[in-house]
Amino acid sequence: MNKAALKYADGNNLTSVMAADARELIVLIHERIFDHLTTAKKALENDQMPADSFVKASDLIIKGLLGCLDYKKGKEIAENLSVIYLWSIQELISARAERSADKVQDVINTLTPLYEAWVEISDRV
Repeated sequence: MNKAALKYADGNNLTSVMAADARELIVLIHERIFDHLTTAKKALENDQMPADSFVKASDLIIKGLLGCLDYKKGKEIAENLSVIYLWSIQELISARAERSADKVQDVINTLTPLYEAWVEISDRV
């Protein structure tokens, strides 16, 4: 992709993020997490160590998902989501240490129903 196209894509992404509501942002965060996890899984399957993908996926889970939980309003739901997100981080650490593509897939499988629920909620609004 040429420089002009990349600049347009970056500007287009920024515009969509600025126009998105909280539900749409959570959907976008999940999609980026899945991008990084898919890259990590494929690299592990090819005997490579995708450290950058693990770091980016973990950062998005911590800053993008865990960081936006509202424990006062969300109460039990927020607590349950935090358990899932913390488990995901621990599983990614383990996957990286063990070079396990299966553990990365477990995280993808666990986060997918949450992503699908956020997509459904976003589509209704």
